[in-house]
Amino acid sequence: MVTRSGAWLFDSHGPPADVLTWHEQELPEPGPGQALVKIRAIGVNRSDLNYVLGSHFPARRFPSHLGGEAIGEIVALGPKLDADPPRVGRLQLEVGARVGTLSGRVDRISMGVFREYGLYDQAALAPVPDDLSDTEAAGFWTAVFTMAGAMDMAGFNADSATGKRVLITAGTSGMGTLGLKLARHWGAITIGTTRNEGKADDLAALADQVIVCDDGDSLIRGMQSADVEQSADLILDPVGAAFYPALLKAVASGGHIVSYGCITGGQASLSVMVMMMKDISIHGYTTFRAFNDPQLLDRLIDVGLDNVQALRPVISDRFELTNAPQALENLGHSAHFGKLVIEV
Repeated sequence: MVTRSGAWLFDSHGPPADVLTWHEQELPEPGPGQALVKIRAIGVNRSDLNYVLGSHFPARRFPSHLGGEAIGEIVALGPKLDADPPRVGRLQLEVGARVGTLSGRVDRISMGVFREYGLYDQAALAPVPDDLSDTEAAGFWTAVFTMAGAMDMAGFNADSATGKRVLITAGTSGMGTLGLKLARHWGAITIGTTRNEGKADDLAALADQVIVCDDGDSLIRGMQSADVEQSADLILDPVGAAFYPALLKAVASGGHIVSYGCITGGQASLSVMVMMMKDISIHGYTTFRAFNDPQLLDRLIDVGLDNVQALRPVISDRFELTNAPQALENLGHSAHFGKLVIEV
């Protein structure tokens, strides 16, 4: 039985390279309803960076661990609970099984996933597609839960998306690339944006139309030059405040805007009259919606498992666990295309 594990922690908010430190810790045996997991790969998300910086939500206490998305192998199971914990999707709970962690059910403060081994509630584990490597799988579930969940919120699915225009801003991120793949797989016309001209060719492999823009005005000019009549039936946006006035212009009448992030800030200027006259629906989405709704979570698990080949993640950079602070710093520079992953 593994009794010690190395892990990254921080004692105060700040730049990852300044505040993250490596610690060896004692690990107890898994308790009732728990599993001990050997971590194989870790998905690096902007929420991890923002959590360390203190701009996501403040840590309840210090020192704090971090991270919620990882792929690993069950090496020990605790005793059964009086009532079996809910199993996610097609998960097989057994020693040796490859599993992913559900970020919304991982206690980032006391355990996190930026570590070698971790103890997790069995209800925090999900199945891993056999066709994906550990590295690919580490960039899979959070993106599926985010992008498929955001589409679900707007009523977009395999039956309703055909022929619809879907605009995904920040399309070169791990979320954006998978979202574009899913929308195209469902028959939608895809439009992706990037701030970086150098990423346009790569993005063109996933999006039917590519717009290079760094503000709302250039987004609208790009929509006009792309001859899409400034209309998108669905917009998925993590950019937030800087793009919102343009998003109201870019969305079609009766269309939907789903915000799943606010990189440029959460206080946006909105024209209520435009919203009214265009009959626009605006939604806010986080993956906690899925983690709190077992039926939705199962639907999203099915989307992932049934469409693995179409949704194979685009992996950008790989880092060793010893370089976790650098991985987070690189994420903040936005120079990557696809998902950053730490291999353990």
